Amino acid sequence: MKPAAELIPAPKRGQYDRALSRHARQTAQQERVIAAIAAVAAAGKEVSVANVVEHAGIGRNTFYEFFDDVEHALAAIRGRARRELASRVEPALRSARTPFERIRALAKAWSETVSVNAELALLALRAQPGQGRSAELSELGRYIAFVLEGETDSRSALPGVGDRLKTTAVAAVFDAVTRVHLALSAPATDLARTLADLALRLLR
Repeated sequence: MKPAAELIPAPKRGQYDRALSRHARQTAQQERVIAAIAAVAAAGKEVSVANVVEHAGIGRNTFYEFFDDVEHALAAIRGRARRELASRVEPALRSARTPFERIRALAKAWSETVSVNAELALLALRAQPGQGRSAELSELGRYIAFVLEGETDSRSALPGVGDRLKTTAVAAVFDAVTRVHLALSAPATDLARTLADLALRLLR
């Protein structure tokens, strides 16, 4: 997952770096907002517009240039995380042949994605209620379930990938174990190994 922008003091009105293009300045401000959201959540505070703009050292108008509200910002963070996970998973699966290799590749891609920035990953790993049968899964967890269910087309797939209960259980394990892993700041290799082992047990 892309690291959030470092929260250096925001430039005062009219004191921005004029060498930067307008697009570059806007991108930097948007990353500042995202970094502030992650920092506020990590501090255990309510993720509100008031707390975010105070932490970022920006005005409310700057926040609303990019997002309609906090939920809109969180949705953008989740969407970015899912795209970044997919960008790692898809090539990893193309080069993995056996069912065991594919599960290990999936776990490795996941662990690499969430380990880049723990604070943003924890936001992306929040369960999303009201999403049908996988209501308690995060956006990333739902992507894992989707990938596993797609494995049913493979002739050498593990038996459990055809069982929605099992694929949803694996996705829930990825979510839950990763939240604990990030809280403990354990090595990414440990996370990948643990997730692969648990997934293989559930899908056999």
